[in-house]
Amino acid sequence: MMLGRKQSLKGEPVLADYGPEESLNESADIEWVNKLWVRRLMRFCALVSLASVCLNTPKTFEKVPSLQYVTFICDLIVTFLFTAEMIAKMHIRGILKNKVANGIAQRDKSYLKDHWCQFDASMVIFLWLSVILQMFEMLGFLVKFSYASIMRAPRPLIMIRFLRVFLKFSMPKARINQIFKRSSQQIYNVTLFFLFFMSLYGLLGVQFFGELKNHCVLNTTERHYITINSLAIPDTFCSTDPESGYQCPEGMICMKLELSKYIIGFNGFDEFATSIFTVYQAASQEGWVFIMYRAIDSLPAWRAVLYFSTMIFFLAWLVKNVFIAVITETFNEIRVQFQQMWGVRGHISNSSASQILTGDDNGWKLVTLDENKHGGLASPACHTILRSPYFRMVVMCTILANGITTATMSFKHDEKPRNTYINYDNYYWAEIAFTILLDLETLFKIWCLGFRSYYKHSIHKFELLLAIGTTIHIIPIFYLSGFTYFKVSTSYL
Repeated sequence: MMLGRKQSLKGEPVLADYGPEESLNESADIEWVNKLWVRRLMRFCALVSLASVCLNTPKTFEKVPSLQYVTFICDLIVTFLFTAEMIAKMHIRGILKNKVANGIAQRDKSYLKDHWCQFDASMVIFLWLSVILQMFEMLGFLVKFSYASIMRAPRPLIMIRFLRVFLKFSMPKARINQIFKRSSQQIYNVTLFFLFFMSLYGLLGVQFFGELKNHCVLNTTERHYITINSLAIPDTFCSTDPESGYQCPEGMICMKLELSKYIIGFNGFDEFATSIFTVYQAASQEGWVFIMYRAIDSLPAWRAVLYFSTMIFFLAWLVKNVFIAVITETFNEIRVQFQQMWGVRGHISNSSASQILTGDDNGWKLVTLDENKHGGLASPACHTILRSPYFRMVVMCTILANGITTATMSFKHDEKPRNTYINYDNYYWAEIAFTILLDLETLFKIWCLGFRSYYKHSIHKFELLLAIGTTIHIIPIFYLSGFTYFKVSTSYL
């Protein structure tokens, strides 16, 4: 009876945690792999591994040869730690079958049936491959940075292990699975939609254009002996049809060049595979106009105009916006599920704020809280001035005038001292005036709100930092130095 009751209490959980697997065990004794310091150590190892990948480049090792040994040692230590963690989790949870504790069967939590554990195991495999590869390269058994180095490519994914800690959330498992099922179906449909247009325009490109290899060359050029001196300057595509396309100037003829793809380029509409690549390049809006101009010069212009204008509309605009709509709808569905689960949303408040943000099913709204409560030494009249839109307008106009004045300053790079330029002193005194005004604004806010209340706001911290930086900037020895960045950043206020 007690055994049956125990099993009933160990049923399917109500909430599904879709963050990392690093949750604590249900037993009273916490395994060492789940302790906080171990989890933090593993996250730090993930960052060390990512930094090692960033440093593992030919140019880096050429400039600092000792980094080759530093990265190898770091990778070796990180790999051993991740391997120890993987073995410990396999021992605790079981590899393929869940371990039975005290004769009580629990839900399957075996290592290789957990998605995050599968990811961690794959990262350990890639780490070992990378360490072995680097060891063989250092011993001279392999050529450095050969094609075998492609095995290091998945290593930057180790950053996911660090970031997934911050993406942890809990919801009813049935609702989460329903959202994922619906969103995956929508993404699948949009992907088919995208592939349909890619294939359609790939086939249309082959039918409309075909090979685009006609170039203007000198009259004396031999077809099988073409040099760069034989081409027009700049190199120009042309049409063999005198009724359409670009016609070569006098002294040149339009000739089809039978050259290698490595010379003339891989984009074009020669066959379906190349056409798909060209369509993808054009849909990404990376240099698509040059491909269109090439088609206009080689064939009747209406084909290129019709083809590329519709392709940009459907592939670069429509499909992209459909993808964005699907992602937006998925997040909206998650928000609705959270709202239904939590009910009326509580207010978001700050102890020093004069307003709080509250909301219900109808939306969010600001509610004034203790309007007459002040934290500083100033009178109520000063607080009224501080909250008035006219005060903010004056501050904004001051910042705008400061930006316009600074933008009119220009120097010629002729190695002359800056203080020898015309109106240099006028700009300096104007800078002092604007800085004094902004410092007075900051002091006025601190006097009205009190320093503790003032410093609790993030925007006020940024404002105070800029006030200090711009004040240092007007000191003659620091003027137009690195402290200029503080002056430029005042435009963000």
